[in-house]
Amino acid sequence: MADVTAIVEELRQEIPDLLVEHQIPGLAIGICDASKRLWSAGFGTTRAGGDQPVSTSTMFSVQSTSKMYTATAVMLAVQDRLVDLDEPITTYLPEFTVRSRFETAPERRMTLRHLLSHTAGFTHEAPVGSNFLAGKASFPAHCRSISDTWLRFPVGHHYEYSNLGIDLAGYILQRRSGLAFHEFVRRNLLVPLGLLRTTFDHRVIARETDRAIGHSARVRRLPLRVPMVPAAGLYASVDDALRYVRFHLRTGEQLLDPDLLGEMYRIPFPAPGQRRGYGLGVDFGTWDPGVLAYNHGGSGFGFQCILAWVPSAGLGIVVLTNSLDQRLPLTLGERVIRSLVDVPAAAPEPVPPAVAVTPDDLARFAGEYVGRETMTLVHDGTQVWQDVGGEKKPLRVVGRDRCVQEDSPRQRFRLLDDGEYGYLQCIDDGTTYYRNDPVSRRPPAGPGPDPQWHGEYALTMNGVSVATVVLRGADGASFLTIGDLSRRLDYHAPGIYHLCDGEVLDLTRTPPTLANIPLRRTHPRQS
Repeated sequence: MADVTAIVEELRQEIPDLLVEHQIPGLAIGICDASKRLWSAGFGTTRAGGDQPVSTSTMFSVQSTSKMYTATAVMLAVQDRLVDLDEPITTYLPEFTVRSRFETAPERRMTLRHLLSHTAGFTHEAPVGSNFLAGKASFPAHCRSISDTWLRFPVGHHYEYSNLGIDLAGYILQRRSGLAFHEFVRRNLLVPLGLLRTTFDHRVIARETDRAIGHSARVRRLPLRVPMVPAAGLYASVDDALRYVRFHLRTGEQLLDPDLLGEMYRIPFPAPGQRRGYGLGVDFGTWDPGVLAYNHGGSGFGFQCILAWVPSAGLGIVVLTNSLDQRLPLTLGERVIRSLVDVPAAAPEPVPPAVAVTPDDLARFAGEYVGRETMTLVHDGTQVWQDVGGEKKPLRVVGRDRCVQEDSPRQRFRLLDDGEYGYLQCIDDGTTYYRNDPVSRRPPAGPGPDPQWHGEYALTMNGVSVATVVLRGADGASFLTIGDLSRRLDYHAPGIYHLCDGEVLDLTRTPPTLANIPLRRTHPRQS
């Protein structure tokens, strides 16, 4: 059993000051091993300006960490042969369709394995019920609206985080079981584990008096109920969350077969040699100070949290907060792991030898790539360089489509380019970047938007403007700019344009949408 005395005393002394520093109303934190809860505590208040203290039974929204519970419920349904991970989802939702420029009837190739691993190709938001406009629509209406979305890439091509696959997986459980999704999870997962302070049921949440209220400095009124129930609708107390972590540390506790639990920890469609990434509802990667941690975080609607465990040490950590404007949960989680886990020194990883390539081969890598960050690869005829935010790092070319970052932290990349859609993928964790050449290698496929659409638009989140979008034309092409980044638009059909990352600008809707997020016209601008 780990001795948590020292780190607990430090946290007790420092967390109250951290709440003030980061303007966080309340926080709950806990540490466990496989056998029991080692420590948990609440700090601050359940709402900004309130006087009700946070306790270890206070329920917090865990936002996207809900996905891990939903995936566990799906695996329980697989165990009971209610569903199959590799059966086409049209077996369970015969009416479901989705739009794609890559293939016809992509839904017939989608499986629950794709949905739970974010490899089905979905965008992140649905037209009905989203992080940008929660609305009052029902969960089924939200799921039905997914048929009006466009896939960003072919089914199974790579990983890209999305709410929609998880929501469809939960909808399948609801349809197959004949129970409301929240009730299926309650009966099959929450009750067997004794999680009485955990629920997906928004009616139970609304009645709860010991519940944290989400806080954001930018948005005054945050919705309680969201239609994205399986992806983001769970509330839990810190003690219940620790109990769920112990379920993983105890290898399923005879509730879930260890082999099925193990499926959650495997990357379904890995890049060659991929070492970390996203399994089925579970993320796993190397945490500071270099240990493998299984985890899922959540952030949105005034809440932020992390649930994580280190199998090699048999330890788990949970941090829940009712504030969106900070990264304290991850910071505290990594700090606890640094304090409690001994990490052996790792042998330096050898760098593969460089191979002889032509300037034309090097030119294939060069270009701007868009992902979680913008990355530019440049070459001088003999060397390829990675430029992130003005910092240039040399890349060693180890194959016609492979390169390795020579400096620490070392990353390996492969080029996926079929001549029409270009991708650069980090082999280490599966992160994919989309080719965004300002001057494309191919001419526009069709006309750009009519100049009447040119101008500035506000992208809003629950009524608050969060970004300015500019639509313009230049040199015979059309571009959409968000912040400092311009992306070329490719014509697909009248009023429908694809961006390099697969998202869609839809001018046929009123108001127009970008990635299913409404755009509000501010004022026209000359192109």
